[in-house]
Amino acid sequence: MKKLSLLFFAVLAAAFVLFTNHPSVSAKSAPDESLIGVNTTDATIYVLAGEKPLFLNFWATWCPPCVGEMPAIEAMYQKYGDRLYFAAVSVDNDAETAAAFIRNRGLTVPVYTGDLQKMAADYQLDAIPRSVLVGTDGTILAEHLGGMSEADLESFLSKAL
Repeated sequence: MKKLSLLFFAVLAAAFVLFTNHPSVSAKSAPDESLIGVNTTDATIYVLAGEKPLFLNFWATWCPPCVGEMPAIEAMYQKYGDRLYFAAVSVDNDAETAAAFIRNRGLTVPVYTGDLQKMAADYQLDAIPRSVLVGTDGTILAEHLGGMSEADLESFLSKAL
């Protein structure tokens, strides 16, 4: 009986070490995309996320929740722009629509566009706004569908800070 108890605890200890030292599932990688700068220089998702975490937001000027959260995104960009990269990716049909929108509202958050069909497929953009946090290793840290208040956005970004 004593040997059986000892064997049981040895197996239990081995299982504990095995399952706590190895991740159970590998993290989901963010698809890399070429981004065309609307009010900034061109980049890629991996280049931006390679230096510091990336807040990626897919939005459009015709989307009320997207427009509603833009002031919060701008505020968080002003607050955390030194610790996170921000990329607001417009899914409008043309870049000039997004450029006029940000110019008219005095926004400074980096805005991009790109191959919208590829991004929609790669990021499963069946609805917007959609926000994604990408870690410096290219993995998706968190995702959110729908508009966010400033408090919601701050909580979301804290996952990468």
